[in-house]
Amino acid sequence: MKLKLHTQIVIALILGAVFGSIFHIDQHKLEFKSSGDGIIVNDWSDISFLKNDSVLKSFDANSQLSVIKYFNSIKDKKLKESIKIEINYPDKQKQIIENVKEISKVRTIGVMLKPVGDIFIRLLTMIAVPLVLASLIVGAASLSDLKHIAKIGGKTLGFYALTALIAITIGLVSANVIQPGKFMPEETKTRLLETFQEDAQSRIEQNVSMNIIDFIVNIVPKNPFKAIADGDFLQIVFFAILTGIFLSQIKTEKSKTVIDFFEGVSSAMILLVEKIMYVAPIAVFTLISATVAEFGFNILQTLLLYSLTVILGLTILTFIEYPVLLKIFTKVNVLNFFKVQRPVIAVAFSTSSSAATLPVTMDICEKKLGVPNRIASFVLPLGTTVNMDGTALYQAVATMFIAQVYGFDLNLTQQLTIVFTAALAAIGTAPVPGSD
Repeated sequence: MKLKLHTQIVIALILGAVFGSIFHIDQHKLEFKSSGDGIIVNDWSDISFLKNDSVLKSFDANSQLSVIKYFNSIKDKKLKESIKIEINYPDKQKQIIENVKEISKVRTIGVMLKPVGDIFIRLLTMIAVPLVLASLIVGAASLSDLKHIAKIGGKTLGFYALTALIAITIGLVSANVIQPGKFMPEETKTRLLETFQEDAQSRIEQNVSMNIIDFIVNIVPKNPFKAIADGDFLQIVFFAILTGIFLSQIKTEKSKTVIDFFEGVSSAMILLVEKIMYVAPIAVFTLISATVAEFGFNILQTLLLYSLTVILGLTILTFIEYPVLLKIFTKVNVLNFFKVQRPVIAVAFSTSSSAATLPVTMDICEKKLGVPNRIASFVLPLGTTVNMDGTALYQAVATMFIAQVYGFDLNLTQQLTIVFTAALAAIGTAPVPGSD
């Protein structure tokens, strides 16, 4: 008996995690690439970066990632070439490496298989832009009455705003009750700050510079073709909805030809995703294997309470908030809904990309749930960009966690500011992996 796709994906997830655990990257190994062959170093006691025999920076045995990040942070090519790296071992032996061009982790087969999964994500992401553009144009054009468009659009955006606010509130309440940041050991806190200080600084500057007026202005594309080329989903959504609305107002054979063209593109993209999904189990196996192999479960141990807080919030969001809303607004059986959505959940979990998951979502909603194409093609692509509840919840917890780690007590006003900022950030987050 042939297993169903979602069952194959779940099995691939489990096997990938096991495979990645077995063939994990050794956190105490580094590869130094110079003009000659690569030199693999392991089980050091400390590593020092030297310039004219003076120490620029030293790292202990548990600072693999810090060593890599520090070397990559040196932008001056001449400085990089003149640096010597001194490696000390527990047995008092010493090793000097010169003319280092690259420092990296020593890869294993668990990570080497990842390109298969990357190709899968790229294929689904490749489909996302033409699917969003075509589906929204067709969806907006099918809602020929402007009042009907405004009614559907208003309800959709209102619903998305409601779920985002609930998600952020769940995140804030969870973070305030559990207070994960107050239980982090001082040593771990120092190491995380040292490792991610540069990234955190850039994120802070990005958030501080966020301006609501500029945010709204930037939704309108100067050049829609550039927005399509860059994958700027907010601008694509704006352009597609306007195009669809005014195509519906022309009422001639010319507009019908254009709408039929985009309807054909949308149908082709959905058919393409059905074919791509045949390789989903293999791709999911490689993606999960690479993730577990590279990071292992160490990061979860280090940030255990933080991870549990986020997972708790997402669990409440998925299994309490959504079913309640489903019961209030529809007549769909909750259990049947989740059964039908299993392939969508599996792809979303393994790819971390709502853009990559959109084609699967549209296929399931139209063919399994019976959602009319004119509604699905309007609501779902819009939701891919502006309905980022998980991101909003995560950002609320992350902000509270960082504040707790460094001893900042945020009052109610400051937390409400987080709600507003997180909502904007969620809307502006690109629907691709790693963008948040």
